[in-house]
Amino acid sequence: MKPRVFVCGALALLAAVLVLHADEKQAEKRPASFWMKKKLEYAEKTLEGIAKADFAEIEANAKSMNALSSIEEFVRGRSEAYTHQLKAFDHATKELMRCCEAENLDGATLAYMELTLSCVNCHKHLRNRKESE
Repeated sequence: MKPRVFVCGALALLAAVLVLHADEKQAEKRPASFWMKKKLEYAEKTLEGIAKADFAEIEANAKSMNALSSIEEFVRGRSEAYTHQLKAFDHATKELMRCCEAENLDGATLAYMELTLSCVNCHKHLRNRKESE
């Protein structure tokens, strides 16, 4: 059954990539607020899943955030510091997924806190960069 799950996951990721990245030129024109708003929606649903101990909801939203982050990195890759923050976000979403497989609510909660910290640090970096320009 694992190969079937992998294929379904790969197809879901491909669908997300196609929907969110249908036209690279169009994606480049999307304001940063678009990416932020989508990740925030997924993060809120993740927190709701943690509060309910709903591992399926946590995992689904972690996967969506991870896919969106990968697309964002491809489309908007910027400085080394920005890339570092995206990698921290990526690590946190993958840890959320791992904890969901193990049904480890405490681990998922900690991973969510790491995810939140990566968001805060990234936005601090972006604000500081704008101020210095």
